[in-house]
Amino acid sequence: MQQRAILEQDQFANRSWTPLRFSDRLVEREKLRCLLEGTNRTSSFMNEQPWSFIIATKDDPIEFDRLFSCLSEANAEFVRKAPVLMLSVARLTNSFNGERNTHAFRDARHAVSHLLQKAKVMGLTAEQMAGFNSAKARQEFSIPAEYEPVAAIAVGYPAEPEGLSLTVIEEATREKRPLESFVFTGSWGQASRLSDQAALNDTDCAGNTLRFFQPEAASA
Repeated sequence: MQQRAILEQDQFANRSWTPLRFSDRLVEREKLRCLLEGTNRTSSFMNEQPWSFIIATKDDPIEFDRLFSCLSEANAEFVRKAPVLMLSVARLTNSFNGERNTHAFRDARHAVSHLLQKAKVMGLTAEQMAGFNSAKARQEFSIPAEYEPVAAIAVGYPAEPEGLSLTVIEEATREKRPLESFVFTGSWGQASRLSDQAALNDTDCAGNTLRFFQPEAASA
């Protein structure tokens, strides 16, 4: 059972991003509370927790349309059926001294990553989007100057895209960069010796994870 759990977690972590479609089924309030409260467990610089979220659901169409109007045209089309939209916002200053928090964006994105992973575990699909009008969002929701919109987020239950099964979509992979193009040692652009080895596929990585946690599996 433990080996199966390790493999499932590793396969989930190695799964390539694919643009799943959203169902228009509403997400229960309890699940949304769970998602958002889960971000409190995210680590941050000096425990500042500089993130906030603006949320709108389709059962409140006025607020939903306000947030939806801030999305880029391409993202609006992609998430048009999603029943939940969010906007992550970072506080730019430290609460303890008022100085600029240079880690605010990193911590806010870390919190969103926590939310996205938790959504998957809960049977939801969630996507983070950079394509939105930050200035319009600031004006629309009266976001103070010491805060900065970071990303738009769509949350909902997954639905099969027209003409494609979820199985086909999940098996689709995007092109992966070779390690030598982005992992360096010594100086910028100098490929790490790690890249001398043959590239590993997702199955290899899952097997390595299993052997790390279960050394006896290597000799089985």
